[in-house]
Amino acid sequence: MRNPASQKNILRSAVEILFLPTSILYMEIMAKLKLFDSVFDGTFVYMLVMSSAMGFLLSFAAMLFAGKGRRIFYGVILAVLAVWFSFHVSYYGNFHTFFSWQTLGQAKDVTQFWREAIVAAQNVWYVILGFFVPFVIMCAIGILLVPDGSGRNLPLAGVSLGAFAALYLPMLIHINRTKERTDEYTPYYYYTYLQSDLDASFRYYGIVTATRLDIKQLVFGAPVEVIDIDDPGAGIISDSDSSVEYGWNMMDIDFDRAAASTDNKLLKKMDEYFSNIQPTRKNPYTGMFEGKNLVFITIEGFTDKIIDPQFTPTLYKMSTEGFVFTNFYNSVWGGSTASGEYSNLTGNFYQNASCLEKSGSTYQPFTLANQLAKRGYVNLGYHNNSYTYYARQLSHPNFGYKWKGIGNGLKLKSDCWPRSDKEMAEATVGEYAGLDKPFHAYYMTVSGHANYTFAGNMMSMWHRNDLPDWVKKYPGDVQAYFACEYEFELMLQVLVDELEKAGKLQDTVFAMAADHYPYALSDEGLAKLYGIPKSNIRNNFELYRNAFILWTPSMKEPIEVDKPCSTIDILPTLSNLFGLEYDSRLMMGSDILAEGDHFALIKAAGWSWISTQGSYRAATQSFTPSAGCAMNESEQEEYVRRMNKIIRAKKTYSKQMLDKNYYAHIFGK
Repeated sequence: MRNPASQKNILRSAVEILFLPTSILYMEIMAKLKLFDSVFDGTFVYMLVMSSAMGFLLSFAAMLFAGKGRRIFYGVILAVLAVWFSFHVSYYGNFHTFFSWQTLGQAKDVTQFWREAIVAAQNVWYVILGFFVPFVIMCAIGILLVPDGSGRNLPLAGVSLGAFAALYLPMLIHINRTKERTDEYTPYYYYTYLQSDLDASFRYYGIVTATRLDIKQLVFGAPVEVIDIDDPGAGIISDSDSSVEYGWNMMDIDFDRAAASTDNKLLKKMDEYFSNIQPTRKNPYTGMFEGKNLVFITIEGFTDKIIDPQFTPTLYKMSTEGFVFTNFYNSVWGGSTASGEYSNLTGNFYQNASCLEKSGSTYQPFTLANQLAKRGYVNLGYHNNSYTYYARQLSHPNFGYKWKGIGNGLKLKSDCWPRSDKEMAEATVGEYAGLDKPFHAYYMTVSGHANYTFAGNMMSMWHRNDLPDWVKKYPGDVQAYFACEYEFELMLQVLVDELEKAGKLQDTVFAMAADHYPYALSDEGLAKLYGIPKSNIRNNFELYRNAFILWTPSMKEPIEVDKPCSTIDILPTLSNLFGLEYDSRLMMGSDILAEGDHFALIKAAGWSWISTQGSYRAATQSFTPSAGCAMNESEQEEYVRRMNKIIRAKKTYSKQMLDKNYYAHIFGK
């Protein structure tokens, strides 16, 4: 008969060795359920194995401590994990993307958003309490598991290390084997190219493993995927069938010279890639706005759902009497406002908030301000928040703007949060309305920023009584959102009135798009606002459908464009309309008005897209042909395969254009 004391020791050892793996898995399941509304999907096994392996590795480390030291180790590890999981869930609730150490410090004034952080934590308080349960349990029973007189437990350390190896090594071998699979996105892809799709990597491997990979790549550098593709343009932009020859939007670039000038294999591959892209043709709209003034606005957290002929008459007029893009989409690239603004301004995209700071030290020849400066334009940029936020004091002057915000010359009547878009217009329009030169004014607004409450948002408080009765059918956060975005309508009224008084309105173009949809609204609020189901709402394409408002009063009638398009298409489209010299091969977006096929890239549960031929959902790897699609099933499969490879290449090389300062390389700067 087994000794009862021996049985007790075996049980205690089993509980102790399993405590950390079980605790981590428990936290991962809680987080996955909260963040993704599901647990037992196709990624669960990867999270289960990798999280458990990390738990056993930490158990190994714990066994090297004796007595009270081991209990302290357990307590510290569990407390740190609980805080880290709580932070991630709160961060995701605020920005709807995961935090990456590689973007730490990009928003150096992040303390300005402490209100949003508190609200985000309050919304998940019950989950946060759940994360601390293992810590509380260890505090309660730690003395039973590891009595004060206990020494280091080397046998259990060996068992823990063996369990780690038995889980981790076979899984790592399996992950590496998926590298050779023919489908586009594999476990190897999400394990290796973390920054390409941070959310999917966290979903696959859990918070602990994804954090480990993130820190590893921060310290040792992230691997770069090299995409081989014979014809990067085929299947996206087709040749024009028009009998009129307009020429191409391309420049005389010697890609062979550029490739010969470097030993960097990635730059050589990029030279090959871009040289093979088919440029877009010029078209009847080329130069339509040549010589006109331009007011370009990135609208904080905007959705066209607020547009109404009575509530927002200026917005309504501009959105219905100019170019009307009926299939325009705002992707959330992964860097909140920074990456949304970057895509609006550069025609490229980036997956985290470091894009603006990196832009400050790179050559940026194709931004509107830098292009228009060659035509003698005065280029001014404004933001009614800190001028240094997201390092815009570096990026925006490099984009070509004389940059002004709070802290370097922009003074508003009110000092509140968020600040007034109308007051920004009143304080700045006089700086260019009276010029005898053509001007380009750029604005990054802030009045539409979260939180969406009447108590925590001064713009919502200001305009609560301006809301029409039909808005009051919505939940409270949606009503507060309508109220704060009404400030943007007032900003436009000021700009239109002042430009008209100065005699400049007829010769001024307004171009406006959001940085992202109002993702700080609750799922319930979004469902009501958009009229779509609440379930899995963040992956619903309709959530990303928005307006690209392009208007000038000199247009005689509206022009409707039904091609799928997105924010990366704004810059090439405006460049063509203003008759600027640019190379359409060197932007990830393309001129929406060019003839041929077109697509909108939507980062939602992976890299999804909508083209004139149909829509592809990355989460389910399913393609739905459009009504006009004439392809048979096998042709559709080939089309999807090619489109996914093209988009994968764009995703890879769009990031490297900034990381490698590619424009400087190709133009010899």
